[in-house]
Amino acid sequence: MIAALFPRKPGASSPGDYDYLNARVRAMSTELLAPEFYEHVLASFTEGLLRDSLLASPYAADVRRAIIDVGSSGLCRVIETAVARNTHAAFGKILAMAPPEPRRLVSLVINRWDVANVVALARALIAGAGPRESRAALLPIGELSEQQLIQLAAVADVDALADAVTSWKHGVASVMRRALIDCDEPDDPRAVERALYGAYFAWALAQLRPGDPHERAARDCIRMAVDLVNVGIVLAHVRDKTAPGGPASAGPEGIVERGIIPVAVLREISAAPALESAFESLMETYLAPGIEKGILSFGQAQSLAVMEGFLEEVVLARGCRLFRRDMLGVTVPLGFVWRKYCELANLRLLARGIAYGMPPDAVRQELVNA
Repeated sequence: MIAALFPRKPGASSPGDYDYLNARVRAMSTELLAPEFYEHVLASFTEGLLRDSLLASPYAADVRRAIIDVGSSGLCRVIETAVARNTHAAFGKILAMAPPEPRRLVSLVINRWDVANVVALARALIAGAGPRESRAALLPIGELSEQQLIQLAAVADVDALADAVTSWKHGVASVMRRALIDCDEPDDPRAVERALYGAYFAWALAQLRPGDPHERAARDCIRMAVDLVNVGIVLAHVRDKTAPGGPASAGPEGIVERGIIPVAVLREISAAPALESAFESLMETYLAPGIEKGILSFGQAQSLAVMEGFLEEVVLARGCRLFRRDMLGVTVPLGFVWRKYCELANLRLLARGIAYGMPPDAVRQELVNA
């Protein structure tokens, strides 16, 4: 009777959408690696120990398959391939068993990695890279499968990429195609990246209705991703304008609206006379823990990518906390998505740390606690 008096709005969520889904996702979370796994590997920190530890974990089947598929490329490539496949399968499992409304919200967030892969392919094509080099830049954990991405990596140029991406029957595919076609500077990788991310964020946020509590978490996830892109644009602008012979620019191009950090604040930061001053200004935002943790590493490496990695850690940690924020809503599957991605990032860090001879303590500092 009550349901008849107050009918559900089309597309709106109901608690029943999440009961079964969240129970299954919580069961999936029991297979995430415990902190003891990382400490065990770091204690000896060899390729053999990492491989054997993963072969005794839920990653075993994926590692064995990757050894067959890419074993000649080295253990680091084996592990990265296995972990990416496992993550893609976990995300696909959530989407397959989710009712329409939770599936829509989770998909909007996962599509971030699909767009990142199209950005990587566009950059590779502009740089004249071949299919092999293009594939090496991919992280196939979004909705696009490994095979679909391999097909996209085989195209000849950005125009062909724009046409090929629409073979993926998804709303964001046409958005990416239009962004590639309409980009004013198709030979500038930064301009193409700004166009793709700007189009995705605008599209994704337009799918979310204000006031729906189930959609708030998805919106927060996307807005944090907006912040990472915007901060990257701003910091690159400060670096370039302060470099010898750097361009005299009035301000950074491509800042996306509707992130958590206001555009006005970002423009103030972009006016900083040096990167260190820009970092000080970012200390007034929620990204402050990343600045605090990364400032020493940045000073040693003088690499903006290093600092951006620490800022992403802040976003990852906030995303992981969604898992326990509301046990009856979409925060459970979204929180799992972030926790699984953290696990992927940590395992890639272990594999690369061993391959590059990084000290275990340095790797331990960069691990993200989910």
